[in-house]
Amino acid sequence: MGKDVRKILALLLITAAILAIMTSCSFIEDLTNDLNIGGEEDVTDDVPGETDDNDNVIPDSPETPDTPSTPSEPSEPSEPSEPSTPSEPSTPSEPSEPSNPNEPSEPSEPSEPSNPDEPSATTPITISKTAEELATLKGSTARGTVMSGTALSLDSNVTIEFSQGSANDAPAYYSPAIRVYQNGGVVVIKSLNGRVLDTIVITTGDYSGGSSLSVTGGTYSKNGNKLTIDANSNATTITITTGSSSKTNRLYVESVAVTYLGQAGDGEVDEPVIPDTPSEPDTPGAPETTYDYTAFTSDQKATLLNKTGVDLPFFPTDDLYFEAYNEDGYNGVYVSFECDSESRFQAYLNTLSSLFSFDESWEDDYGDTCYGYSFGDALIDVCYYESDDGKHYLDVDVYVEESSSGGESGSDNDDNGGNTPDVDLITNAGAGLPDGQNGVYNVDFTKADKVKDVTDQGYYLEGCPTVGTPGVLVIPVEFSDVTASSKGYTTAKIANAFEKDGVNDYYSVYDYYFKSSYGELMLDITVLDEWFRPSQTSTYYANQTTTYNGMEELIGDQMIMDEALAYLESRMDLSRFDSDDNGTIDAVVLITTLAIDSHKDFYWAYRYWNTYTDSSDNYYKYDGVSANDYLWAPYQFLYETDNGSYDSSLMNTYTFIHEFGHVLGADDYYDTAYVGSPMGGYDVMDAMVGDHNAYTKFNYGWLTSSRLVVASTSVTLTLEDFSKNGDTILLASNWKDSLGAYQEYYVISYYTNTGLNAGEGGYFDDEGIVVYKINASLFKEVYEGETYYDVYNNNTDASDSYGTADNLIEYVLTSKGEYVYGVGDSLNESDLPYTFTIDALTDDTATITFTKK
Repeated sequence: MGKDVRKILALLLITAAILAIMTSCSFIEDLTNDLNIGGEEDVTDDVPGETDDNDNVIPDSPETPDTPSTPSEPSEPSEPSEPSTPSEPSTPSEPSEPSNPNEPSEPSEPSEPSNPDEPSATTPITISKTAEELATLKGSTARGTVMSGTALSLDSNVTIEFSQGSANDAPAYYSPAIRVYQNGGVVVIKSLNGRVLDTIVITTGDYSGGSSLSVTGGTYSKNGNKLTIDANSNATTITITTGSSSKTNRLYVESVAVTYLGQAGDGEVDEPVIPDTPSEPDTPGAPETTYDYTAFTSDQKATLLNKTGVDLPFFPTDDLYFEAYNEDGYNGVYVSFECDSESRFQAYLNTLSSLFSFDESWEDDYGDTCYGYSFGDALIDVCYYESDDGKHYLDVDVYVEESSSGGESGSDNDDNGGNTPDVDLITNAGAGLPDGQNGVYNVDFTKADKVKDVTDQGYYLEGCPTVGTPGVLVIPVEFSDVTASSKGYTTAKIANAFEKDGVNDYYSVYDYYFKSSYGELMLDITVLDEWFRPSQTSTYYANQTTTYNGMEELIGDQMIMDEALAYLESRMDLSRFDSDDNGTIDAVVLITTLAIDSHKDFYWAYRYWNTYTDSSDNYYKYDGVSANDYLWAPYQFLYETDNGSYDSSLMNTYTFIHEFGHVLGADDYYDTAYVGSPMGGYDVMDAMVGDHNAYTKFNYGWLTSSRLVVASTSVTLTLEDFSKNGDTILLASNWKDSLGAYQEYYVISYYTNTGLNAGEGGYFDDEGIVVYKINASLFKEVYEGETYYDVYNNNTDASDSYGTADNLIEYVLTSKGEYVYGVGDSLNESDLPYTFTIDALTDDTATITFTKK
């Protein structure tokens, strides 16, 4: 048979297959189900954070598994005449019109399809999906799944798209719903193939969400937690946008039902009718077809999401090759599926077109047509070819540039003793300084577009709010083998240490944080007036473990917390401790009767996050809320003396204040590798009682403005006592408003022995100017398909496994090696464009002259 004749027959077969797809509208739906789009993956919804008082862990990205055993890689196609390659197939940018259904090809007229324009030929089709089903389509079974940036095919005709709005506080989860957040979060219901939408009914998962929405393409009504949208005549897209309030207009989706006017017969499973095809038609994807591989493994899916951020639909196959790579400046994953027909390949392209943006098609060196898609920073190349052994393969290459996968700009920062960091840092390098007036640029940290304060940071999601009135539940814990009465411990002393107007010789936890935040944080603290006694002895819980992120972890403290919440559920309303309505108690504090032992975590003080979950990795819920962030500490710390002994007459709240600083999201500022001392012990997050420094208050969102020196020659500025209102001056070589407090710069403040620094609680003997160098560069990571930004540097030396060569914060000492600058002292750092000299100090103000070098 001649080459041209074979091409003509191949074209006829392809045309017939395409007509078959158009004739059976249920085919894509069956294929979508068959493909198991998104797959299923056991994940937890925790974003890892710091561990304890001695550990400040950079969040772990999902662990990249070893490359699974791979079948032999299909050989590259040779360059013979290509009997299997048709002329270029229909471009996936027009998946709805591979051929005109009203003008069938000539060979033989197919059975007449119903005309969707005739009322008698249409029938309402309703698609219903629960939140769990939508989450599974995305590839996650975690409760509260964030669907931002996700487009899901509900069936072959309708997609639902989710976009997360901006957040003024920590994102909220509401089991079992998925969510679109406040301030412009969007849900889009879209017809793929011109079907006219009729009605959308969304059941929301909370009692307040959806009270102020805007709907384009229809009108809506709300009854309780049911949102009903009646589509306008001929509407093919409905857009739902959340209101502007951060508290009352979140939209959680528990279920969605979409009714559209489909073609008669939609939803039925019929064999496609192919005209003039005497030979057996190629119909992969029929219900009876089974394949050896039907979904990515959880490790493969984690690798895809971690390296590329793409949740790639699976293609059922009998031969699968999967390889992750990092080469030529790209991070990527290459996947090859054996494909038993080109019609299945075309159906897969249609699925990709509904999820990603189609960019272009091209012909490779072997004459095969390839297709390019994009999703955020990721590129997706898809090719279909015949190998030398006569088999057909569908190849998918998903990749991102290394700069895109990690951040916006590189950095010369080194990690682990001088090695290049394994992430790209987002820095202010090369930005220059902005223009200002009178030598000063007024900095507004709220202009930051990635992280405004710690509550926006990935590892801190579900943490305690840092402003307002977060609920703090303090639970005194005794054991049958270590009772409170045997120790002389009382709940009244715990209450005195935590609650408002508590301790007299220094500050209670409430009083300290109210004063340090300039009234921005008013902790709503409840201390139980009874001791909770767990069901087992203390030694039992000290040895309870679980496996978390592949490592054995002690969870006895978390088991105790769970028992306590179960006990309290019938005795009080635990939901009142969830001030930001995110389904998580703001903070739990457990004060135990255990004796202090610095060598065993269970007998020490720390802040940690909850990993104690059920078999589906869901937190246990009580009164509709669960616990995540918690503080664990022995009562005995109240008796601690300066020399490490214990005196029962004391009321030392330092440890509780320090650990609550971790609950709010601050790092340890001492070097946990015990090699250096960036802060010399002189900070409440190091080893000294006293006020939080300016960077910590930027990080908490308590201070949202400052002044940056931008003078062309020199400028003299007055700086107020920091304890009065948090006044600061910044020095930098470069500045980006979009990074806010999270970049490299210097902070200058006027330290006085007043307020929280007064008396023995103060840091230094002298009063004067204190200078901090900050390097809070961010890095970007993708976790379970979501993008998060976190601070990279910490104060732990690079000799430790998670330490960094650059410190997050450190004091800049005077030329005499002192911490405080007095009148006449100067600063002249080589990486700054300015020097300064202190002209005068009064009780309330300092005068400083800054001169450009």
